[in-house]
Amino acid sequence: MSADRLRCWIDEGFVRSADDREERFDAADIARLEFLCDLADDFDLTTEGIGIVISLMDQIHTLRNQLLRLGKAVDCQPGEVREAIIEAFAGSAGRSKSAGP
Repeated sequence: MSADRLRCWIDEGFVRSADDREERFDAADIARLEFLCDLADDFDLTTEGIGIVISLMDQIHTLRNQLLRLGKAVDCQPGEVREAIIEAFAGSAGRSKSAGP
């Protein structure tokens, strides 16, 4: 990866600047940079396209963490409450996807 490419991705906010922290880049940063290289090199995505993909990936990551926290919160509830939540959740799966929440 070139220094220019790295600077561009830092400027675009795709990865945090090494100046923001003591260590240069941690394992998560390196994995993200490798993913960015794959998007740019293997899929010929432009900076704009990479921005869209990264935004969607970040949203998926956030939603996954929220679902994990929600699952833990449900697990802490009394049995009756857990069962009611599970039943309501299972019932909502049959609704049309276009109907919304």
